Amino acid sequence: MREYQEKYLRNLKRVYELSAVPAVLPDPGEYIESRARRARELRELSVENTAMLRRELFPLLDDIISASPEEIDNLEEFAASMNDRGAYLDLVLCWYLHNAIITYARRRGERDLLIRHLYHGAMSLFYMQEILRRAERNDYCRKMSLLFGEAASFIKEYDQIEDMDSRGYIHRAMGNLALAYAGLDEADGRRKLSAIRRSLQILEDPVYHEKSPDLPWKLYIMKSHQERTTALGVLRAGAADPQIQHEVMVSAEYVMDELSRRPGGIVPLRWRYAYEAAQYHCGVRPLSYLLNWLEGVYMERDEGDYSPEGFYCNMFLPALYASYLDHSREDLYSKKYVLSFMYRRLEEYVRKMPDNQLSEATLSNLLACLQSFVEYPDGIQEKDFILTLVVCRSPDGYAASYMAARIAVMMVKRALRDCPEALLGALGLDDAESLWAGRGRLEEFVYEACLLHNVGDLALSNFRRRIGRSLLEEDENLIRGHVYAGAKLLAQSPSTRPYVYAALGHHRFFDGSGGYPEEYDRREDPNAMLTDLVSAAIHLVRLMDDMEAGPRGSLTLEGALERVKKESGTRLSPVWGGLLIEMEQELREYFQNGPAEAFEAAFRLLRG
Repeated sequence: MREYQEKYLRNLKRVYELSAVPAVLPDPGEYIESRARRARELRELSVENTAMLRRELFPLLDDIISASPEEIDNLEEFAASMNDRGAYLDLVLCWYLHNAIITYARRRGERDLLIRHLYHGAMSLFYMQEILRRAERNDYCRKMSLLFGEAASFIKEYDQIEDMDSRGYIHRAMGNLALAYAGLDEADGRRKLSAIRRSLQILEDPVYHEKSPDLPWKLYIMKSHQERTTALGVLRAGAADPQIQHEVMVSAEYVMDELSRRPGGIVPLRWRYAYEAAQYHCGVRPLSYLLNWLEGVYMERDEGDYSPEGFYCNMFLPALYASYLDHSREDLYSKKYVLSFMYRRLEEYVRKMPDNQLSEATLSNLLACLQSFVEYPDGIQEKDFILTLVVCRSPDGYAASYMAARIAVMMVKRALRDCPEALLGALGLDDAESLWAGRGRLEEFVYEACLLHNVGDLALSNFRRRIGRSLLEEDENLIRGHVYAGAKLLAQSPSTRPYVYAALGHHRFFDGSGGYPEEYDRREDPNAMLTDLVSAAIHLVRLMDDMEAGPRGSLTLEGALERVKKESGTRLSPVWGGLLIEMEQELREYFQNGPAEAFEAAFRLLRG
C-alpha cells in the first residue's frame, strides 16, 4: 500500500479508540477534560485524513479510466485492508473504491476484475443497507440487487471464464441476490426464496461441480440454506404462506443435519432456534413448546458470556421471545414475569459489555429487543429501558441530551412567566389557566423528549465511531437515517410514543427550508411548539459540544447564542430562539456546573 493509505488506516483505528466508552468511570471533571483533549485529537485526525484523501486518492478516482494497472492493484489492496469480513474501517470509502474499479473494469473490458468488484461493491452496499434497514429505509436495495445481478449474469459466459475465483464470485453473487429482499412482508419473502431457489438449482447441478471441482460447493449450499432460514422473520411477522413455511423447514432441517455431523456435533444456538421455530410455523409443534424451549436455552446460558453464542442468547433471544408472545394474548400476560426477568438481565448484560464487543451483529440484536419490546402497565417501561441502553453505549450522547433536557425545562418555566401564549395548545392545554395547572406535564414532556430524541443514534453508533474524515454524501444519508430509526423505536410502546415527533423532527428547520427529514410536517405534529422548543435546546448544546463541533471546534455561549440569533426564523422558531437569547445569564450560570452534572447522571446510570 501507499504510505498515505497506511497512515490513513492507522488514523482510523485511532479514531475508533478515541470514541470508546471508558472501562473505568473517572471523576466527571476529569472526564470532561479528557473528552476535550480527545475531541481536539479527533479533529486533527479528521483534517489530516481529509487532506490525504483529497490530495492522493480522490483525483485518481475522478479520473479512474486513466489509472494504470499498478494503481488499480493498489486500490484493490487498500479496499481489502479496510474490510475484515464486514467490519469496515471505512464503509463508505470502500464503496467508492469498488465503484471506481467497476467503472474502470467496464471501460477496459477486464471481466474478472469486473465480476470481483461487482460482488464486493454490492457487499459494501449491503452493509450500508443493513444500517438503513434499522430505520425501515431501502435506499440501497435496488443498486445492490443490480450489482449482484450483473455479477451473477456472467453465468452465461461460465465456460469462457478460466479463473476459479471469478466463477466463485458468480455463484456467491447469485446466492446473495436474496440479500436485497430483507423486508418482512410475504412479497419480499417470496422474492427472497425465489432467488435462493434459482441459486440452489445451479449449486446442486453436478455439471457445474465437474466444471469447477475446486470450488467449495458444500459451503455455498450451506450458506444458501442458512440464508433461507432467515425467512423466519417473515413468518414471525404473521405471514402464513405454505411455500415459505415448507422451504424454511427444509433448509432448517438441512442446516441442523449438516452441523450435527461435524466434529463435536454441537449446533450453534441460532440454527437450533431456526429448526425449533420452523417446526412451530409448520404446525409440527405448538407455541407453548417453542416458548418453553426458548426459556430453557436462555436460562442455561451464563449471563456473563460475551462469546458469539452468549450474545445471541442474552441479547437476541429476548427479542425472539417477545415477538412470539404477540402470537397469543394469553401467553403475553402469563409470561410477563419471564420476559421482565429477561429485560432486567439484558440491562445488566449491556452495562457490563466490553466496549470492543459491540459489533454490528450485537448492535442488531440489541435493536431487535427495542423493536419488539413488550411494555406492561406495571412493568419495565421502554423509555427507562432505552435510556439505560443509550447511556451504556454512549455516555457522551446521554450527557448532551441531559443538558438539553435541563435547558428545555428552564425554557418552559421562562415561557410560562414571559410568553405563555407560545405554549397554547401544547398537550391540549388551551388557555393560561390550564397551562399553569399543567406546567408539570409540560416540563416532564420536554425533559423526556430531549432525553429520548436521539435514540436512533444507537442504530449508527458503530458506523459513526469509524468516520475519521469529512463526511461524504453517503455518510450524510446514513446518518440522517437516525431520525427514522428513533421514531420507529419510540413508536413501539405507550411510554415512548408521545416523543415520536421530537425524534423525527429535531433536525428539520422551523420554516421548512432545510434540515431533514422532509417527512416531518409541523402541521401534523400535535405538539409542534414543544418540538420546536426541544429542537432549539438541542441545537444550543450541540453548538457548544466539543465532540459535535466539527473541524472549527465548539463555540462559547456567546458564539452559540449569536448563531441562534442568526438562525431564528429559519432553522429555529423565532420565539424559542429569542427566548434563549434573553436567558443568556441564566444559561451562563447553568453551564458553570451543567456538564459535570450531566456526566455524573450518565455515570450513575452506568454504575446501575
